[in-house]
Amino acid sequence: MEFTYRISEEEYLRATKLKLKEALRLGRIGKFIMFWVVILAGLMVTISFVQKYRNQSPTQQEIVESVPTETPTSQIIENVVPVIVIFGIMAFVIFRGVPMQVRRMYRKNPMMQGQFTINITPESISTQNTAGTLSKTGWNIYDYWREGKNLILLVYHSGAYFLISLAGLSDAQRDELRGILAAALPKK
Repeated sequence: MEFTYRISEEEYLRATKLKLKEALRLGRIGKFIMFWVVILAGLMVTISFVQKYRNQSPTQQEIVESVPTETPTSQIIENVVPVIVIFGIMAFVIFRGVPMQVRRMYRKNPMMQGQFTINITPESISTQNTAGTLSKTGWNIYDYWREGKNLILLVYHSGAYFLISLAGLSDAQRDELRGILAAALPKK
């Protein structure tokens, strides 16, 4: 089965979201967040010890000279705001930063915008694009395939993926492609 297609910026974004959904499902993002929660908890404990040490046993002269300037509310704000800021940055990077990076890569990389020609058989897949890249590989370099709206991801063992657009294929061609992929790789 041979066909030609172009991949739009929107399809690259959908592929990234599909891969991110998989990471959420597998718990990779959860592990990442738990790692940072433990780091932040350690920082909070360290900050509390430093504050306790700083406020411990003042001398008689310090008692006379010191006037409390911080209220408990301002201490809470001082301790909680950095945590909220760090979680906000993490959320931005995961949910907004990645799509922005994909858009930037797509606009700068002519290989991503070119036309792809694919020949898929039960034994192998051959790809060629207008940027001059040509490859022929067996199915053993892929771990599994995954389908989204008008696209298929062929996922390598490393977690990287190759994107196939289904936008220009008829229903019969899509079924033929799914049949070849189902025989060659597991679907996840």
